[in-house]
Amino acid sequence: MKAEIFSLDKSNEHELIAFLNRVSAVNHSVLGYHYPQYLKILEKIEVGKLHLIAVKNESNQWMAFLPGMIKTTSIGTAYSSLPFFGPNAGIIADPVDLAEDELIQMTFDFLKSSLSELDIVSTSIYSPLDDLKAQASYEKALRPDEIVEKFTSFIRLDHLQLSTSLLYDLRKAEKSGVEIRVGNFKGASEQIFSIYAKNCEDYGIPLKPKECIQELVHQSQSDSFTETYTAWVDGKMIGALVMVFSPSTASYYLPCSLHEYRSFQPTTLLIKYAMDLSKERGMRIWNWESSPSKDSGVFKFKMKWGSEDGTYKIFINTYKPHEFFGELGQSSISSEFPFFFVFPFNRL
Repeated sequence: MKAEIFSLDKSNEHELIAFLNRVSAVNHSVLGYHYPQYLKILEKIEVGKLHLIAVKNESNQWMAFLPGMIKTTSIGTAYSSLPFFGPNAGIIADPVDLAEDELIQMTFDFLKSSLSELDIVSTSIYSPLDDLKAQASYEKALRPDEIVEKFTSFIRLDHLQLSTSLLYDLRKAEKSGVEIRVGNFKGASEQIFSIYAKNCEDYGIPLKPKECIQELVHQSQSDSFTETYTAWVDGKMIGALVMVFSPSTASYYLPCSLHEYRSFQPTTLLIKYAMDLSKERGMRIWNWESSPSKDSGVFKFKMKWGSEDGTYKIFINTYKPHEFFGELGQSSISSEFPFFFVFPFNRL
């Protein structure tokens, strides 16, 4: 096997897409976030610089893919296996291939070598969703300085059964005259971001960059990797949902609704609409993403849908002494490396 760093261009995008499509048939950890369309958005809005690794066999066939980004500032460089969204961002491969510890060790050794000339502050690798064997293999290969245990929620779409309370909410949405529309339209991203930003302000949620939302909404007019659904009452938009897809997994990227219309249940109707379309297209997993805590209203809402919990871990290797991070503090780390997991703040 051989590993190489590559940038996205017309010569390799088709190869990457073909590899991801093949692996997604057997590995639901392949997400829309791993596809060139999304990776290029992250680089375009300057989240960081793409640092992508491909592992190929002797016949030049793809065996594994490790998505990643680096961010360089005046205090050094941070690496994350895919910043900005959270779980499911480790090595992408057929589970049969990942069963070989040699592939995992080789990939991470190559990553370390590829960063050796940089003034690295830390690296963070996210393990795949709910894969205890991979977590053990990653820990063995990386020998991390810090491990952060996380959880996420998901639904196996073929097991979806709506509770009585959800059925009541859906009927309420329909009786309230909520209408669902699909796709982009003039001014859509501005209206959606306005509602979303107000939600973030009201509930203390970190705000995703406006440019990212604009790019995803714009792409939804012609690219099936993302779609935008909006909820309307009497000609007024009262909610929206942006989804990001792989062939097997639907990722719940950005929901929002006007507070004064929450009783109309627009978000519940939007989710059910998106779930039905995902099932029709043969997707197997609904990926809720992570929640702030199991006490949060967000988590409890997801559990109403019969969600399962999945674990993942963040493996952090530090290249500076602990005091370095303590002196920087949470505020400086966040401002220097937005969207990157550099060091666990509760251990500063």
